Amino acid sequence: MRMMEAARTLRDKLLLTVLYATGLRVAEVARLQWSDFDFDRQQIRVQLGKGKKDRYVMLADDLLPLMRQLWRHTKGVGYLFPSEGRRVDRHLSPRTIQRAVKQARILSGIGKAVTPHSFRHSFATHLIESGTDIRFIQKLLGHTNLETTSLYTKVARMKATAVASPLDQLRDEPGSSSESSGRQPKPRPSVGRMRLEVDPNPDSNGAYAVTLGVWKDGQLLPLPGMRATMPRQDWVSLQIPLQDSWEPTLRCLPTAQRERLESPEFFSQVQREVAKQILRIRDAEPSQAIKT
Repeated sequence: MRMMEAARTLRDKLLLTVLYATGLRVAEVARLQWSDFDFDRQQIRVQLGKGKKDRYVMLADDLLPLMRQLWRHTKGVGYLFPSEGRRVDRHLSPRTIQRAVKQARILSGIGKAVTPHSFRHSFATHLIESGTDIRFIQKLLGHTNLETTSLYTKVARMKATAVASPLDQLRDEPGSSSESSGRQPKPRPSVGRMRLEVDPNPDSNGAYAVTLGVWKDGQLLPLPGMRATMPRQDWVSLQIPLQDSWEPTLRCLPTAQRERLESPEFFSQVQREVAKQILRIRDAEPSQAIKT
């Protein structure tokens, strides 16, 4: 937060904010174009990232005011960060982004070594601490192997909560500039009427069976196979089955509802509710847990 506030220009402030809000590699940030932003769905398309694969990351609410200011200058044409010669057909070089990060670090008075990749590390670590499933973090980061993403768990402090983007969580930090603005977070879209229950009796491995279903025309359509564990205190891990097991139910739903049920934001909401139920079960007396 100190570095983002210390950035001297609108471009540098947006650069640092995008690095943290999305977890993109520096070269991926440099190549971002206005056409990559889907403001209706609040997502960003990352074209031909490492491994020559496209992927999507979340578009944080707190990015929008900065992007509106930049829109006045670029009119939403070409690269989000054009070259310093203001040629819209050329993007900013990764080296220039590195210099912007270094300057913001110096101006903020931070003595640690900070690079653009440090923002990517922070993005992943803070999402893990907030309870986001590691497999979705893997997709957001564009990692081929889950083992690469798992490295972040070694430095993360686990908590049983979940967020869409760590940038939006900064609004709630003490002393944040938007704390007194009175602005309310944008509500998440509805996924329809759901039923979610956690079996209070874990199996021999300590895993809780999660019953999840969506109501349609008075019928509860199952979304089977979810399990939850608590590998450490106040940290709940949600195990999600392969999408094939949900396909019969998903085929019965409208496209918009299906897309919401497949989104990382939906699983964050499920994980948060599962965590609440497991914590209530854990804190209850044994006899009460069985009755529940």
